[in-house]
Amino acid sequence: MPVPHILLIEDDRDTASILEHVLIAADYTADVVATVAAAMQRLTEHRYGLVIADWRLADGHALPVLDRAAELGMKTAILTGYAFHISQDVAAHHEVWLKPMRPTELIEAIQHRMGRTGA
Repeated sequence: MPVPHILLIEDDRDTASILEHVLIAADYTADVVATVAAAMQRLTEHRYGLVIADWRLADGHALPVLDRAAELGMKTAILTGYAFHISQDVAAHHEVWLKPMRPTELIEAIQHRMGRTGA
């Protein structure tokens, strides 16, 4: 079974680098971008199995990207340290993961969200 391609939207370079390394180590492929604008462009160019977005980004919050990804049939998750800023309505449509996450917790959350076991 092919491993799904992941779009990771994270504007903190250090966090993005760490998360990208965790994904690569678990044999996932990922595109990493830092802005809402870049993420929207990627959604027009590629099909992703999962879109993971930080809630607060330099050019806005991630909701437009996540909603668009969901409209296109992609699974979504919000990775944030600001879970209390996310409404119940948003949380009902996009899985919410709390930062910081241990690498094993991130991979388990991805596997659960993708309906897969084992990386």
